[in-house]
Amino acid sequence: MDSNVDGLLGCLILVAVGFFISDRTTRKKKTSVTSKPEDNSYLIYLRRIFLSANLLALFGDWLQGPYIHRLYSYHGHSEENIAILFLTGYVSSCLFGSFSGPLADIYGRKFMAMVFCVVYGLCCWTKLYSSFYILLFGRLLGGISTSCLHTAFESWYVAEHNSNYFDEGELAITLSLLSLFNSNLAIGSGILADFLVRDLDLSPISPFLAAIPVLALSCLMIGLFWKENYGDRKMNVLETYTQGVKTIVGDMNILKLGFIQSLVESSMYTFVYLWTPTLTQNHASVPLGRVFSCFMVAIMIGSFIFRKLVTKMCIEYILLLSISLFFTSNLLATLLCNSGIQELCLLSFIGIELALGIYFPAIGTLRGFLVPENQRSTVVNLFRIPLNILTVLALLMVKSGSTDRQQIFKLTSLELNIAVALAYTMLPKQTHSQATISTAVKQPQADTIKIM
Repeated sequence: MDSNVDGLLGCLILVAVGFFISDRTTRKKKTSVTSKPEDNSYLIYLRRIFLSANLLALFGDWLQGPYIHRLYSYHGHSEENIAILFLTGYVSSCLFGSFSGPLADIYGRKFMAMVFCVVYGLCCWTKLYSSFYILLFGRLLGGISTSCLHTAFESWYVAEHNSNYFDEGELAITLSLLSLFNSNLAIGSGILADFLVRDLDLSPISPFLAAIPVLALSCLMIGLFWKENYGDRKMNVLETYTQGVKTIVGDMNILKLGFIQSLVESSMYTFVYLWTPTLTQNHASVPLGRVFSCFMVAIMIGSFIFRKLVTKMCIEYILLLSISLFFTSNLLATLLCNSGIQELCLLSFIGIELALGIYFPAIGTLRGFLVPENQRSTVVNLFRIPLNILTVLALLMVKSGSTDRQQIFKLTSLELNIAVALAYTMLPKQTHSQATISTAVKQPQADTIKIM
């Protein structure tokens, strides 16, 4: 299996490099052909300060991924306690973390982004202690802060982008760059975590401690360079939530988008839990670190594919394509997960990661068009409530042992099938105003990619 994984990783890297070279060449040609009198320097500056702070925050999050389960084992906790700790994080994100959206709209997106850095830093600090209850408190903090990470940062940038009347196509470029660089960070964080724990022979606590200065630097950059922006500050949290619900229910496209996000990302979180035991059931020596790297390179390739597709078709079609690929790959995983053919199962997992690389910038761009500015953080957080509920239910099924992995994959395949149907109903009609929005995304300005 080791040689097959190494070969797959090498092939994926070559494909990613090919896409990168092609992308750079294409944009250089467009820049040389297109002469633009307006100055895009502020857009470039805005993109840089957003990506720098957000990527540091994501890097701090990625550093904790590879060794979270091993850390709990290192502290001497049983599998039952570890399962409770994992579930606590999702429940916390669902119950407490959902308040981060209204708080961001009322008290400011910049403020909540800085709150994320502080709270997540405290979450990392709790990993120093072996007490179950301190670790449980850390999971509560982690659930709250994760909601901030996935709402405050994006909401802040979309607000700044729209308030400066930048071209709508540039929003898609920024989000695809975020997905691209995030994939590189995920690969690097796994390597760094392995270096700390395996090469330097430090404890599994070390990656979590390494994340603290990274989060502090992100907080410093946000404090120094970001301007504050808000949603509707006249309402309290309950009123903000009430208005957010009305916004979702009052617009069928927003409601559909919320269901799509819940179904797709719930399936993704369930997959994150399942892929390791699925690949190691007959091969205890599977190189999980390199498999993780394969996944991250596949996401990177997906982000390149998105950037090519966005110049040729509307966002709704791209979203449908990504979810359809996720569904097909997940269906293959359902058929192969108990077959013992780990190599084919791994290929189906690569298809899932490739689909996610296309999906995230697509749905982020569509959210930027559909969700009202003054309710953005609240609405995005409301989307995460059913997402976390579905994930908790799936993980409870795994924990109870009532079904095998194939049954869980069948459940996520059903969820994705519904998501495909919903995405299909969102395809624009030529007479519908959404078609105009989608067409605007087809023409991103090439010369603003100077962030690279």
